[in-house]
Amino acid sequence: MELVTARRLLAAYAMLGGHDRPCVPHDGPSAPGGTHEAAAGAARGTGEAATNPARGTDEAAAGAVGRKNEAAVGAVGEPDDAAAPEHVLRTVSGLLFRLTALTAAHGPDAPRGLLDALASSPGAAHAAGAVQTVLSFLETGRQPGEAVHSGEVLRALSRRTYGSQSLPCRPDDRPCGADRDRGRPSGGGPPPGPGPLPQSLEALAASLVTIRSHLPRDRPFLPGPVITGPPVDQQVDRRTILISPPDRGYAVVLAGERLRFARRIAALLHDLRPYLTPSDAAWALWAHIHQEQPGETLDFLLVTHDGAPQRMRWAYRPRPHPGGDPVRLCRDRLPSVDPVPAHGEILVSGAGDPVTVRAAAPGIVEVVAERAAETPLRALVYSAQAAQPPDTRRLAQRAAGLVAARRGRAVASVASGQVRLDRALGPDQETATAIGGAVLRRLLTGAPPVPLMAAQMDDDGPLVRLLPRDYRAFLQLRLPRSPLILIPRSSPLVRSIAAVLYDRLLALDLGHRVQRHGGGLFMDLGDGCFRELVGNVRSARNTGGLLLEAALLTYRTDPARFDAYFQDRFGQPGDPHRAITDILDEGRDHRETERRLAALERTFAPVTALESADPGVLALVQDVLAKADPGVIHINVLDDYYAAQQQRVRALTLLLRLPFRLLSLHYSTVTGHVFLHG
Repeated sequence: MELVTARRLLAAYAMLGGHDRPCVPHDGPSAPGGTHEAAAGAARGTGEAATNPARGTDEAAAGAVGRKNEAAVGAVGEPDDAAAPEHVLRTVSGLLFRLTALTAAHGPDAPRGLLDALASSPGAAHAAGAVQTVLSFLETGRQPGEAVHSGEVLRALSRRTYGSQSLPCRPDDRPCGADRDRGRPSGGGPPPGPGPLPQSLEALAASLVTIRSHLPRDRPFLPGPVITGPPVDQQVDRRTILISPPDRGYAVVLAGERLRFARRIAALLHDLRPYLTPSDAAWALWAHIHQEQPGETLDFLLVTHDGAPQRMRWAYRPRPHPGGDPVRLCRDRLPSVDPVPAHGEILVSGAGDPVTVRAAAPGIVEVVAERAAETPLRALVYSAQAAQPPDTRRLAQRAAGLVAARRGRAVASVASGQVRLDRALGPDQETATAIGGAVLRRLLTGAPPVPLMAAQMDDDGPLVRLLPRDYRAFLQLRLPRSPLILIPRSSPLVRSIAAVLYDRLLALDLGHRVQRHGGGLFMDLGDGCFRELVGNVRSARNTGGLLLEAALLTYRTDPARFDAYFQDRFGQPGDPHRAITDILDEGRDHRETERRLAALERTFAPVTALESADPGVLALVQDVLAKADPGVIHINVLDDYYAAQQQRVRALTLLLRLPFRLLSLHYSTVTGHVFLHG
């Protein structure tokens, strides 16, 4: 790999790099990480050009990376001595391991495909192309040109990094919170000791979660983990252990010079299970260990049953960093991922112990570790799909009971779940809709008014896989008869209300709590931690941030008045939300759809600028809030992942002295729990 290519990759993907210092899970030295920190600083200082390319346009993204390259080269530093280029290549090697692990979310063939593509076009002319190749594999698992990609995944990764780690933050706000109870392997040998995940491993896990969340919903569904207790540690001999959890979600054979180190790795694998599938966790550990370069040997064999029985093997050997090509280094150390044959196969661990792996029955894999002159050790692995999610009907009944037991004002609206129009509907949306329907039925048995069902849609993706009319039909088949409206999250109405709420925030003398970071605004809600108020002030179709969530609740307080005002003022034949969904429903070419949406957006541009609230919209919002019943309630039904975010929305509505209350029903299809906040 040429030096210019390495520097471009470090600059474009700085949010994914970095080494641990005090948190490395080993006793050996860690490789220097200064280059990553410097490149990350340069990336933050030069804006969003490389990490926020124009949607769906490879050429624009490549140009953005090119404009950022000079700053990145300055961050890495010119070679003052002969060791500087080697240091850059060593650092980009660690980044390549992380990037390769992230592409595994698209299937076991994607990592090798990425490295083969990077190796096929050497030379300085390949520098910008390498950035685009990585971008395409992160989002689609395929080469540029083989699949449509928009850069949305990279923007999400950048927001997660620069929107949190560069601002004051509490430990419990980290992507993978360190405050959970962690089961540790039980058995022989000293325990690895308590402590949070290493920072770089935690960041890598959060990045994998981000990529998983952007996969199309029509991909094979991977259920969440079921944690029932600490894993069981069976020592095969002085160098080999066989570990499996009580829920039999995986089995792992680890061999090395020191079992203490192997048990530390097993503990990290278990600690990652609340966030990742066992296969994803194994890829994350592979990248983490090869980047940190501990001084211990390790042979790793993981057996899982994520839809089909498979085994994953890789080996780590400490050695001086070779002076060869980083791409070749990463490719030579790739794990082997293969299906488990029904008749079984015999594998030999690093310590020379035979391990037999066979598909014993449908949905069951047996792992047997042989021992000299002793009884073999066994572990069973069950299919992940054998653990069915709890009955949705029971969840819905519990949720309706929680709402019925509350004391308070009338409910104005109910919103069930989060849908993205660039993905198909999945089990989470089925569950949220069932809960929302049960809540509506319970509310309809009480006194009027009849609650409104507000269906919120993320429409900022590059493609439309779920047409709004299909989503409307999906809801109408499953919900009781109640007023139903579809609200695109890029709504100009909502953004015009957000401008009024921002003006209200300043009038309440809260401006000193707000900081500008990059293209967004962040606010201290009173806990000393800055939260995203608006994701991107300059974006014409911005959909992220707490202020827009508060604006959406304000709109739901009296949507008919807002619709009528905008329809009359701008001379529209129907309400603006219907105009947006009609364009999306036509299913035209992507560019034609974007052109028509942009033209509609320009119609409402005079009222959507955040820092200049429109007087007419200001008067309307003030009148709606003044006439709203004090304490009127809005209910959101969301996965428990959103519990912390909803609490921040409540905190902001209190600071803005808005008259309504937000109740949030959170559920988990993994544990079967449902709870009411607010």
